[in-house]
Amino acid sequence: MNTSTSAPLRDALDIVFANRNRAYGAYQLRRAYPRYLIRALALGILLGVALPHILSAIQAMTPALAFNEVVIEIGPPPDIAPTPPTPPPPLVPTPPPPPRSINRFVPPAVLKDDEAEEKDRKSIDDLVKDDKDLGTKNVEVAEESAPVIDPNPEGLKVIEEPVRPKEEETYDIFSLNKPPTFPGGERELLKFLSENIKYPALARENNLQGNVALSFVIAKDGTVTDVQVLKDIGGGCGKEAIRVVSSMPKWSPGEASGYPVKVRYTLPVRFQLN
Repeated sequence: MNTSTSAPLRDALDIVFANRNRAYGAYQLRRAYPRYLIRALALGILLGVALPHILSAIQAMTPALAFNEVVIEIGPPPDIAPTPPTPPPPLVPTPPPPPRSINRFVPPAVLKDDEAEEKDRKSIDDLVKDDKDLGTKNVEVAEESAPVIDPNPEGLKVIEEPVRPKEEETYDIFSLNKPPTFPGGERELLKFLSENIKYPALARENNLQGNVALSFVIAKDGTVTDVQVLKDIGGGCGKEAIRVVSSMPKWSPGEASGYPVKVRYTLPVRFQLN
């Protein structure tokens, strides 16, 4: 409830809270604020004046700690006789290595598979650790001597002739001892293709690009035959690739067992617009 307006106004606080509820806490806090401020100020002054005297009295009641200064004099170090250096141990001459037996070179015996005797093979580490001599004849020689090699070994002869390849068989490149090669190598092959291929007009107009895969046979004399298209991109690129590959010079033929043979070769020809 609002207080009556007939009460006398003592100060500005009453003017602010005129016609307002003074029972609310704000009016009471503001009214008691000067009293609390004076009390806090008086207490602070009292502590500021009395605190140094209190600290002095406490220090006077505490007994002072006495420190005794101790000085220790260190005399000169005792005389120590120098220790003579330890003489080095006498040098012991290294004895020469004892002569060891050197195995005589035994020429290998060439036998057929059914006549050869299967034996367990020893590893190199086992042979080095083994004290037994290898071979049947040993000669006591110096360490630096080379093994004796028989200049004319007996029993060496060809017992199997290489199998001659079939005349009409066409080999793939992975089953040959020597694959066919273009004159000058792969670099010259790519150079030949780039210099001789003419981009077909239809493929150029339709922006056709990609690889044309060809398969052809390299005969025993190195000529290129049986050119086939495995993959075409259209626009006349397949026909142009066949024309260029068919005009290749002779290759170095592939060999199987030392004989020239016919080889089926696969070559990708790339068509790309600059």
